[in-house]
Amino acid sequence: MKTMRHLPVLLALLVCYAACKKTEHTAGENAGSPAKQSPVARINAVGSVSISGNKFYVNGKQIFFNGINTAWQKQNDYSLDFLDRNYDPNWWNAEFARYNQNRINLARIWIHGSGAYSPGIDGNGYTLSPSSRFLSDMDGLVQKAKDWNIYIMPTFWSFDMAKGSKAVQFRNIITDINKTNSYINNFLIPIVKRYNSVPNIMGYDLCNEPEHIWRDADCGRLDRNKVIRFLAMCAAAIHKNSTKPVTVGSMWICFNSDRYIGYNTYTGDNRYTGNNYSNASLQAQFNDSQAYLDFWSPHWYAWQSSSGPFATSIGYWLDNGNKPALIGETYGGNVSSSTPNNSGNYNITMENYYKQSYWNGYAGVCAWKNPWENDGYGSFNGIAAGTNAFYTAYPALVYP
Repeated sequence: MKTMRHLPVLLALLVCYAACKKTEHTAGENAGSPAKQSPVARINAVGSVSISGNKFYVNGKQIFFNGINTAWQKQNDYSLDFLDRNYDPNWWNAEFARYNQNRINLARIWIHGSGAYSPGIDGNGYTLSPSSRFLSDMDGLVQKAKDWNIYIMPTFWSFDMAKGSKAVQFRNIITDINKTNSYINNFLIPIVKRYNSVPNIMGYDLCNEPEHIWRDADCGRLDRNKVIRFLAMCAAAIHKNSTKPVTVGSMWICFNSDRYIGYNTYTGDNRYTGNNYSNASLQAQFNDSQAYLDFWSPHWYAWQSSSGPFATSIGYWLDNGNKPALIGETYGGNVSSSTPNNSGNYNITMENYYKQSYWNGYAGVCAWKNPWENDGYGSFNGIAAGTNAFYTAYPALVYP
């Protein structure tokens, strides 16, 4: 009789509980937030990045940048330019979503691309302030990454700018100190100030593979010292106006480490092997104590005969390993005997590349793919194999 008397009450409680659970579930489904598609996005929020020794930290915990090169936006004309032109928020939302779903926590993104649209240049060759459209596009890009809890590493310049439609103007910005200052004062400083408090901008890459600018005929073969001066002035300006760390995406370790002074670069001109981006090298061209890099981000591909991060410790590859080293580009897939131009007969899978680089002391990897995945240097699926494998092994390093 006791049990029968309480039965209606129990049934009412069960009905109420079921209704509450249904309401809670429906609210989550209809929230309209990108977080609903990924548990990672719901439970992890990016924090500001700091450096101690040769590691990156977030909120006092070590982070490994399980990264990728987005490079630029996918578009039908294959252009490198999208900011201040045709920024597509839907494309970027989908792109960052698949990064999140494959445990990718950093995207390296080119800001000026080929320079056809950004930065603006006046009729005398001086840099203009960022346009309202550029700022709106950049704000949108940063917010989309933040929505998916993705760090971004904006890469301002690329050697492509020295051979594109405005090559003469950009070469002059590098070589003419007054025009360098116009770029720094009118564009660079306003941008780094604008985003200084945004935690998911982890730091700034000043230039993609600047060595081409002094090595390659189609980039003008500019005076190497003036290229280094330009980078040194930009680094000093960021340090004086932002707390974000700064790097340069060197094309090859032999230009980023004194270990390789005199190394054969296949051109017969080995004058500028060694670390072009050391404090001493930068400050020799621009005498300012703020002209330095906070971390290294050399690129590695199979054509390089100087070993790779998966096989060489940071202490050997980068002289003493006293700064973090994030591999800014590398082949986005398995490397084997069938990989074109495999100079060292390297054999490494993406599943092992990220992990072995971490074991050797590196602080992150950003494997390469272009948006069309059509240049033979990497694919999203190839990279995802590496990032998912690293996350499986070290989840707390991907999301501290």
